[in-house]
Amino acid sequence: MKNIFCIAILLCSTHIYSQQNFSIAAIPKELTEYSNSVLIEELVEIDVTDINKMKEKAHRVIAVMNKLGDDDTNLYEYYNDNSKVKDVEVRIYNASGKQIEHFKKKDFMDVSRTGNNMYLDSRALYLKYTPTTYPYIVVYNSETETGDSAFISPWYPLKGYAGSTQKSVLKIKFDPLNKPKYKPKNLEDFEITISETPDEITFSALNIATIRYEEHSPAPSDIFPNVTIALDNFRLKGTSGSGKDWQQFGSWMDKSLLSDVRDLPEGTLARVKSLVANETTNEGKARKIYQFLQDKVRYVSIQIGIGGWKPMLASEVDKLSYGDCKALTNYTKAMLDAVGVPSYYTILYGDTSERNIVSDFTSLQGNHMILAIPDGEEMTWLECTSQDAPYGFIGDFTDDRDVLIITPEGGKIAHTKVYKTEENSQENISKVKVDSKGNVTTSFQGVSKGLQYDDKYLLPKQKQEEIDQYYKDRWSHINGFSITNVKLNNDREAVVFTEDLSLSIPNYANAVGNDFLFCANIFNQNQYIPPRIENRKQNLFIRSGYVDVDTVEVEIPENFELDGLPEETILETKFGKYEMGFSKTADNKLVYSRKILINKGEYPPSEYENYRDFLRSIARLDKTKILLKQNLQ
Repeated sequence: MKNIFCIAILLCSTHIYSQQNFSIAAIPKELTEYSNSVLIEELVEIDVTDINKMKEKAHRVIAVMNKLGDDDTNLYEYYNDNSKVKDVEVRIYNASGKQIEHFKKKDFMDVSRTGNNMYLDSRALYLKYTPTTYPYIVVYNSETETGDSAFISPWYPLKGYAGSTQKSVLKIKFDPLNKPKYKPKNLEDFEITISETPDEITFSALNIATIRYEEHSPAPSDIFPNVTIALDNFRLKGTSGSGKDWQQFGSWMDKSLLSDVRDLPEGTLARVKSLVANETTNEGKARKIYQFLQDKVRYVSIQIGIGGWKPMLASEVDKLSYGDCKALTNYTKAMLDAVGVPSYYTILYGDTSERNIVSDFTSLQGNHMILAIPDGEEMTWLECTSQDAPYGFIGDFTDDRDVLIITPEGGKIAHTKVYKTEENSQENISKVKVDSKGNVTTSFQGVSKGLQYDDKYLLPKQKQEEIDQYYKDRWSHINGFSITNVKLNNDREAVVFTEDLSLSIPNYANAVGNDFLFCANIFNQNQYIPPRIENRKQNLFIRSGYVDVDTVEVEIPENFELDGLPEETILETKFGKYEMGFSKTADNKLVYSRKILINKGEYPPSEYENYRDFLRSIARLDKTKILLKQNLQ
């Protein structure tokens, strides 16, 4: 890390960017290589001297090199009833630096941010600019003000893949009695400085080249340089907050946001108590309450009021039968409280790519809420937004990550369920009959558990044509087949999903004269090989482990025989293990067996090519064919 921290008196003017002569030719060549856009200069000035009125000025100059860089301009500002956009303007320049367009605040569209939310008390000023030539340059200036100081946007001097940065500066002016804390991450090997005066912090970055996207990399937040920033004392929608540590933060959150929203009507209280009257354990009671929740409510996204953090009243959810993640979690907790089952609000980042609550940096974090039910040292996690998830099953949207639980003693960091490799299993058994013309009829049974259950358990709710398309996509390597029967069973109690299918596959076996070449691995061919990446920079990251076991019994046609069988094959690497074998039964049937185990893990960049080799070998072996030789005697 170069000069990451130095104490200095800043002698430069606040408005350090006065240059108006921009051109593509002036950008260093190393910043345009592999770049869809270049952030030529950026200055963001945030004033949190008064936590009741956070002010922000933003100035940035972006060179858009091609069409893929259009979205990098980010020509919008959000606002709501507690914030306002005081001014915003955009100037467009051609590649030589000549101004060709000028847009003022009145030219921006004023639109709702509803999107996938049922209701959201936020709007956006948005400019839709359609370029006529590339490259072009955008100069963007805005000034905003908000009554919320709970959220200070993290500083990302590099905005994303395929974009570079020539200069980026963030300046934060503060009250010395409430100095912002900050946590730098991934700043090593970049030209980044952090400077302080008694009432101002400045983060500066120079000449950061493009980071190219590489498959199987860690999350961007674990790659890109960034700094997380927060105040110990803040305001959120008129409510004072504090969080010097998680214990204090959790106590504030419980008292200010959660304690007064757990009311339930007397009729509902009586009903849930009656539901659990014969249950003697907390788990038994919780299962009944969770099923009641799933039968009664549906999920909608509602982001209004206190920053989208305070749940709506439990009584309102009970009346309306819908709510967002906060509301449904709160409603479930209120019902569990009523029957004496302890539970904890849990704040986390919900996403299929794992993201942790930053455990050593207390601040408002997370985008989702679930419920934790303690059982000794263990936790049962409930996804309260799902009408279909089994009790205690959370899947890859919230598994294996640090979360914040709100306990009676305050906030604590916990870790959600880790689905181990052996738990994420799929066992397939197929019985296949090949006729004398190479046509195949087969029965297939697949039993999936763990994260492989997560991939399939919603299938029964799909329309028939959607189910058909799912199997066509899954078995796209089969050139034409028809499903003659399908039976899907979702065992929510055992958390096991079973598929039973009958299929007809015409001309599956390849004719070679009077004989046939036949691939016994009909249903689980791994065809994915990661792309070649020269001079890889990022670690190899395998998100989750799994194990597949396949057994195929093949009845070959009369007057045909097996002409030799491949030897057993075992491939064993640090990434996992692959086993393949063939055998013949006494009644001339072929039995094919396959097992693949992939380990979750993170490995240095040098291992990526070895991982590719492993998957390439599997893809080749999965297509192994045997000769069915016709007996002409």
